[in-house]
Amino acid sequence: MNVARQALTVARIEAGQGTPEEKARVMAWDRLCGMLSTLDSKVSVLLRFNAIVVAALAYVVVVRASDPFVTANATVKLMGLIVGHVSLLASVLSCGFAFPVINVEWEFFGGRLDRLADGEPEFDDAALQRVGDLVARRTRLYSRAWQFAVAGGTGFAILVALATIH
Repeated sequence: MNVARQALTVARIEAGQGTPEEKARVMAWDRLCGMLSTLDSKVSVLLRFNAIVVAALAYVVVVRASDPFVTANATVKLMGLIVGHVSLLASVLSCGFAFPVINVEWEFFGGRLDRLADGEPEFDDAALQRVGDLVARRTRLYSRAWQFAVAGGTGFAILVALATIH
């Protein structure tokens, strides 16, 4: 179903031309789309956080001229190196899990991912289930991305503490 036809179908149902079941389906559809929008906003902020952490860690860990552990003993240097690289990897993994959560309107680009082999899908329970599955999948991805971001940010904080304390 193309976007215009879907919008017209939903508008007719909301205007009272639909059954109670269709009205419930529209409400569920709106709720699921709201959840996707929330996930999209949250992952946008998470990716900004990861960008800051990755940039800072890449500068501290990869650029050797800025080594904060130049005067530290070998144990602190090794700990800093390990924590920095693990934190950088965790932040990059967080980005990897976050990118698939971003909402891409494929209809805008002229492609369709939800088109069935035997024609266009209807606005039915199966379409609602596909959106529900999409919400569940993106929620799991966001959760994993958030966990890696916390690990990367914590590692960065530890790295800064090590560099400050030594």
